[in-house]
Amino acid sequence: MRIRNKRLTPFRLLFVLLLALAVIQTGLAESKFSFSSTPRQLSKDVIPKHYVLNLKPDLKSLAFRGTETVDMEVVRETRTVILNSLELKISNVKLAGEPDQVATIQLDDLRQTVTLTFPRNLKVGWHQLDLEFEGKLAAQANGLYFVKYTSGQEEKLLLATQMEPTDARRMFPCWDEPVFRSTFSLTVEVPHKFMAISNMPVEKEVAAGNDFKTVSFQKTPSMSSYLLVLAAGEFEALSGEVEGTRVRIIAPQGKKEEGQYALEVTKKLIPYYNDYFGIKYPLPKLDQIAIPGMGAFGAMENWGGITYSESLLLFNPSSSSQQTQEAIFSVVSHEMAHLWFGDLVTTAWWDNIWLNEGFASWMSNKATDHFNPEWNIWLRANGSKNWAMASDAFKTSHPIQQPVTSPSEAIRSFDEITYAKGSAVIRMLETYLGEEVFQQGICRYIREHQYSNATTADLWDALDRESGKPVSEIARTWTEQPGFPLIRVKSACQAGNRTLALDQTRFSVNNPDATPLQWLVPVTIARYSSHPSLPTVLLR
Repeated sequence: MRIRNKRLTPFRLLFVLLLALAVIQTGLAESKFSFSSTPRQLSKDVIPKHYVLNLKPDLKSLAFRGTETVDMEVVRETRTVILNSLELKISNVKLAGEPDQVATIQLDDLRQTVTLTFPRNLKVGWHQLDLEFEGKLAAQANGLYFVKYTSGQEEKLLLATQMEPTDARRMFPCWDEPVFRSTFSLTVEVPHKFMAISNMPVEKEVAAGNDFKTVSFQKTPSMSSYLLVLAAGEFEALSGEVEGTRVRIIAPQGKKEEGQYALEVTKKLIPYYNDYFGIKYPLPKLDQIAIPGMGAFGAMENWGGITYSESLLLFNPSSSSQQTQEAIFSVVSHEMAHLWFGDLVTTAWWDNIWLNEGFASWMSNKATDHFNPEWNIWLRANGSKNWAMASDAFKTSHPIQQPVTSPSEAIRSFDEITYAKGSAVIRMLETYLGEEVFQQGICRYIREHQYSNATTADLWDALDRESGKPVSEIARTWTEQPGFPLIRVKSACQAGNRTLALDQTRFSVNNPDATPLQWLVPVTIARYSSHPSLPTVLLR
């Protein structure tokens, strides 16, 4: 496209153009969220509504046993119920109140499912599924796992969970796909000296004999299975309260004072996010839990109980570096952004994982810059963006939003394209729309999809309606195809008129056969002056 006859006089000093070089037609053409059309591996004939889980870990054998009752709705008559299970032994499967409805059990390790076949069809309506199961505590951060660590000269052991993306099925049989939101009531038996933490506050604790206790937690809101959390060990807590939310930094005994900085950060961020998203943090408490020996994992945004590698949450003013302080602020602000964007509103399927991670990365930078402008976080974020662009220039790149058909593909989605490029695209759109309009669009998206799921198309739709601009059209060119454009600008002056000629090509490295692609590119043309901005111009 050529831009002609735009005289750049001192009175036409700043204007924003949309370089509409082409409108692509991509293969995804994603639709807004609907339960029926969301990709899935499990059948939607049976829908879970509420889980009652009872767990009994054995710290000597590093194994666990459990019982489970699931309230489920049968929407189409069927004899089979298929749910996810991995490395679990399942037994005694029956329907409550229907003594002749005892299921046969068929495990499929390859598909990570268990098929329960009943003697008679389950009629349309509500049923209650009862079963028993057992499994091994994992040595790595997958499902319910154990951590061995040293406190003083003594070796200790604690329990924690890591469910994202598809490891809840390692702890209990479940519909382990994000679209199957349910409520959860969890009870666990642990040593009496342990503190147990989950998504919701403790409802009751009772002695279980032999130095054990049974801890029951309040019922969760409706949420996806990968957000369920359990941590239990010799912890201690540093507590506070902000805007009606109880907040705690939980650390291994002897280290709680090192959580003071993270507690201060949390107290700043909750009001900031409450205001930004337009909805108050909806759970009664927020625990942030330091897990020793978790460095290879990082952090996980479990709703109401975020887990962190110890080094990403604890700060010792006498020995920790400025770099550690900055890293803690960045990671805590990233994980807490997920409490709204990811937990309250959850991606419908793993092909939209960038919605969680790209947005949280951008939101973390925004919050960090708001409270610590002297850190120049946006300037430093260019390093991550350049890293993503380097990857994006090669043949092996992929779109921000890519098809996911298996758990292994979901795991591979957590890369620099998802995080850093996703964050950069979000910032580009905020700049194009303006901070206020963009925030209003985000509030609309959160408000309309709270306690439910959403797709990328839902976000673009909210921004379209709030701004009156073609956000969907622009954004799809950046999220549904790989790579990025190289923009060339030529300037000439003829008879007093300044002419700009702009064109684009796909930038690639060592890929002479790269598919030609085009983007809709927001372009800013400006001169330095105190003259106010002209309105946005959209050229097609």
